[in-house]
Amino acid sequence: MRIDNAQIHLWQLDQSDFDLPSVQDACLSWLTEAELLRYHRFHFDRHRKQLLLGRILMRAALSSYDNSISPEAWVFTHNAYGKPQISPEQNSSSLYFNVSHSAQKVVLAVSRCADIGVDIEFSDKPRRVEAIAHRYFSSSEVAQLLMLPVGEQQQRFYELWTLKEAYIKACGMGLAIPLQHFAYSFRSGDKLALEFDAQRGDSESAWQLWQLEAESAYKLALAAKTGAQAEPNKLVGWKMLSLDSIVKHQLQIVRSKQP
Repeated sequence: MRIDNAQIHLWQLDQSDFDLPSVQDACLSWLTEAELLRYHRFHFDRHRKQLLLGRILMRAALSSYDNSISPEAWVFTHNAYGKPQISPEQNSSSLYFNVSHSAQKVVLAVSRCADIGVDIEFSDKPRRVEAIAHRYFSSSEVAQLLMLPVGEQQQRFYELWTLKEAYIKACGMGLAIPLQHFAYSFRSGDKLALEFDAQRGDSESAWQLWQLEAESAYKLALAAKTGAQAEPNKLVGWKMLSLDSIVKHQLQIVRSKQP
């Protein structure tokens, strides 16, 4: 499979399509020693299944771009904030990735852009929306959230949360970036806007953002930074139906921000 500098490939799987005993028999050996220890520490099968399928999707997808490396042979390093990346010795193709999972869904973004982040959230889980927003969102985001009817606030909360998570994951710093230091707003139609405060000091024009259609009860967002290395502007979807079946998956953009 080929991926060029203008593309981001978004891979998805639904855990309900997979049987834990079967994938365990076929792919448990793909896990590293540390992952195996974590896997066996889980008390519940749903947690084991989520971890294993996340690693399967990540490793199988990467091997589809470089078939000289088998899924179990990939070696990963982590930056100072814990973001995983392919070891330099194996990354002659300049591939970068980010993974997210929630409830039954696992998603993986792959790009030649190093600053790539994706987040998916199960949005039907009740949250104390106002309290969390006051703690983590910018004042403008809180204001636009609370202007909505109460019945619409939870879905908007998850839209904002996934966009914020996608950005901080793309930066590779996670919650070391205070979420109040940047703000999203929803313009008319399908447009997103992003603003940084002086403390964050990032450039809005460098970022591309997408809010994507997910199955009901999920919110999905993707962030990528444009640079000399890559200028991703085309999204390509893939879905893993089984260990032996990968199909093209049509992606629907809800809102976006271009540089």
